[in-house]
Amino acid sequence: MRKVLGAFAVAALLSAPAMAGVWETQCAGCHNGAMAPNKDQLKAKFKTAKAFVKAAQNSTNPMMAAFKSNVKALQDAAKEIYGK
Repeated sequence: MRKVLGAFAVAALLSAPAMAGVWETQCAGCHNGAMAPNKDQLKAKFKTAKAFVKAAQNSTNPMMAAFKSNVKALQDAAKEIYGK
């Protein structure tokens, strides 16, 4: 019984860091500096998380069409970039 509980505890501890955020799962693939501005470039261009979200919503790039209506995901990505 102790081995089973120990195995569950180890699995739980190892799985928590494996959860990727919105930036890693939805943004980083294109925002790599070659296709689109990377995280550091975006942070330098848009000084606040609010400005970042607004710019993403107003983007005319067709690659952003699927994302710009998802305000929650944009806000979560902004939190990951700006740390707020």
